[in-house]
Amino acid sequence: MRSSGSAATCVPVQIGNSSEWEAALFVHVAGPECKQDRRLLKTARSPVPVHIEARMIAHGSAAIVSMELGIATMPDDPLKYEILSIPGREETHYQGIKLLAGQERICWFFGDNDYRVIQAQEQEIDAEQHALFESIARDAFAHDSLLRISNQYDSDRALAEIVSHYAPRHGAGAGVTH
Repeated sequence: MRSSGSAATCVPVQIGNSSEWEAALFVHVAGPECKQDRRLLKTARSPVPVHIEARMIAHGSAAIVSMELGIATMPDDPLKYEILSIPGREETHYQGIKLLAGQERICWFFGDNDYRVIQAQEQEIDAEQHALFESIARDAFAHDSLLRISNQYDSDRALAEIVSHYAPRHGAGAGVTH
């Protein structure tokens, strides 16, 4: 999702010379309302406090996985993003969740208006988080399987209904676009 040029995604990647795939987070910190956040990320001498919360939304038409990202560039106004994944429709979405269930870290990449990486950092994934991502992948697969068998699977409908309830960061303009 995009609001005023900012967006986030979670995709499988190979980092460096590794032949192993891992899920990484890419956060596009763009638009005039994120100018101070970009400056703070560029000048940070240590990792910026981040967190990720994940859950599965068992919509009547499809499973949608929500990953809420928090980036504490400014404690009184942290950056907040939400990645909505459709594991039943997009193979890379399902792969990303499965990878998070087994990898030791999450790599975060923060990009500026022109998509240049201005900060990169790692966050450890503990056993509780591994179990959560494994449970989400398993539950989403089971949920969507039942919907497909009954010919009720419609991921576009589920996603449209969920995003209809969203609003951008204060001062970011009106509406959310895909």
